[in-house]
Amino acid sequence: MSIFQKRWLKFKTLKRGYYSLVILTVLYIISFFLPLLINNRSLIVHYNDKLYFPVLSGYIPGKTFGQEVPGEARYRDLKQIFEDEDSENWVLMPPYPFSPYEDITFEGNKMYEPPSLRHWLGTDNTGRDVFARLCYAFNISISFALILTIITYILGIMIGGSMGYFGGRFDLFFQRLIEIWSSLPMLFVIIIFVSILRPSFSLLIGIYTLVNWIGMTYYMRAEFYREKAKDYVAAA
Repeated sequence: MSIFQKRWLKFKTLKRGYYSLVILTVLYIISFFLPLLINNRSLIVHYNDKLYFPVLSGYIPGKTFGQEVPGEARYRDLKQIFEDEDSENWVLMPPYPFSPYEDITFEGNKMYEPPSLRHWLGTDNTGRDVFARLCYAFNISISFALILTIITYILGIMIGGSMGYFGGRFDLFFQRLIEIWSSLPMLFVIIIFVSILRPSFSLLIGIYTLVNWIGMTYYMRAEFYREKAKDYVAAA
């Protein structure tokens, strides 16, 4: 049995942590299908014997379905119109038909609505659905944390391992570089980057990576130096 298997079996004995991991993993996988579950774009529109798939194709103007509205079709209104007219046309909406980025002008001022059957967690100060925003933010937050952790570990292991393995001037150079970098006021560095460059998911990953790789580097450097000092390494 490998070390990983032993640690995994030990982790499974911690019921609270194990079941939390299972629940978190399941929710994270489901979050990739949110456009099919939580969206103001319909899954299917049957209109004049034609099928449209807005959730896949994206923007479809309202005039395509006979709506006299500017911009994209309003699928909740379209569904209600078809039902009121008892039309052969129909609209299949996602289970929760609201988007986290939905324009509040669609239905007037909806700011600070309390929780209801329509908006499960109410609306925020911009009138957008809180539950929809929470679900999409969950996917972004977990993805951000996973990507940042992986990149930070890769950089920290590579640089710290190299410092411990080669030692000498190589180690000295990177120590001074890390000391200089860690002495910088990181909050101001982040503000400067964000003010110069356009904020984005990848930019935040890059900025946080520049800040977080140092801790893992020192840990790996110390581990390599400790292993190098052991007899079995000298004998090899």
